[in-house]
Amino acid sequence: MGKGVTYPFGFYASGIHCGIKENGKEDLSLIYSISPCVSAGMFTTNQFKSYSVIWSIKNIKNEIRAVLINSGNANACNGKKNYLLTQKLMEELGTKLKIEKNSILFASTGIIGVDLPYEKIKNAFDKLIKNLSPENNYLAAKGIMTTDTFPKECEINTEIKGRKKEVFIGGMAKGAGMINPSLATMLCFITTDAVIDREALEFALKESVEESFNMITVDNDMSTNDTVICLANGLARNKTIHIDSSDFENFLNSLKELCTKLAKMIAFDGEGASKFIEVEVKGGWCKKDVRRVAKKVAGSSLVKTAIAGENPNWGRILAAVGSTNARIDMKNIEIKICGVEVFRGTEPLRHNEEKLKNLLKNKEIKIEIDLKRGNFSATAWGCDLTEEYVKINKEY
Repeated sequence: MGKGVTYPFGFYASGIHCGIKENGKEDLSLIYSISPCVSAGMFTTNQFKSYSVIWSIKNIKNEIRAVLINSGNANACNGKKNYLLTQKLMEELGTKLKIEKNSILFASTGIIGVDLPYEKIKNAFDKLIKNLSPENNYLAAKGIMTTDTFPKECEINTEIKGRKKEVFIGGMAKGAGMINPSLATMLCFITTDAVIDREALEFALKESVEESFNMITVDNDMSTNDTVICLANGLARNKTIHIDSSDFENFLNSLKELCTKLAKMIAFDGEGASKFIEVEVKGGWCKKDVRRVAKKVAGSSLVKTAIAGENPNWGRILAAVGSTNARIDMKNIEIKICGVEVFRGTEPLRHNEEKLKNLLKNKEIKIEIDLKRGNFSATAWGCDLTEEYVKINKEY
């Protein structure tokens, strides 16, 4: 089992049941650093934002010591009194941890429009803090889950040398439905013991999110709570990483790798999903074109249901591509499903349909599209759309 957010040195985590969820499962998590952190964050662009998101946006540029996360309650669209309760919770937790309230970030996930369970969360602080440990990352990852079927954790050794140790990056995420992030993900928390300045951390996080979490879709719905936070406590004692320093590219690539792994776990765990879909687009005129096409195809309900039904209906893929504003060479475009070329230019290609149907029985499906207009490429990830998705969401 991995170490997730406690893989980097100096980070502790805990996850407990405080009474928000009726099923007795973990619903409150805490990440804590023994040293102040430089932080960077990206948040939902939904105009209706959770009070937890609003609090974190306000404090993200402070030196951060802790992140509190609750599941089972979104703390969104539930009246202004709940922002006052949010502030009170941060004060209470700050007092318990002996740190400033403005050095704590907050994230929530769950039902919208329900009062924040202030008393349940506050009364759990002693137990939550007592359970802080480098060994409790898995419980913390469980505590942020809603309809997820498994905790999502990842860690990477960047091999960047420090005076104390090599630089590590760790992370945990949750997400299975209401997945179509814009500049953020559902919930994701990343830690590193790197010494890195804020400008470099913010740039690295934005680049990583754009190529990972912003390239997944489950149901094309954006949450009020989407949050990604990265904390760097500097305890590896490496030479400070700046955007123009020699170690920055290594750090950036490591962060991209970690975010991509977590993003793919979220797509794989889509609500009711039976298949994971990867859409690779190349030959684009610009980066925006290939990203737009990849996400459109991965998010198309008709494509998703065709994959669920193991139906090689390439016409739905072609229609999704054509519905975008991307520049396409319509006389030469190529489409492959599971490695089988089904369309080129203006003509369908003869292929073994029974073979393709058998390939579509696999759990992982790859769609390849060549726009034949340039040198840019992008990949998006999603899942199929099943009756189980409807069942889960009509009851949630």
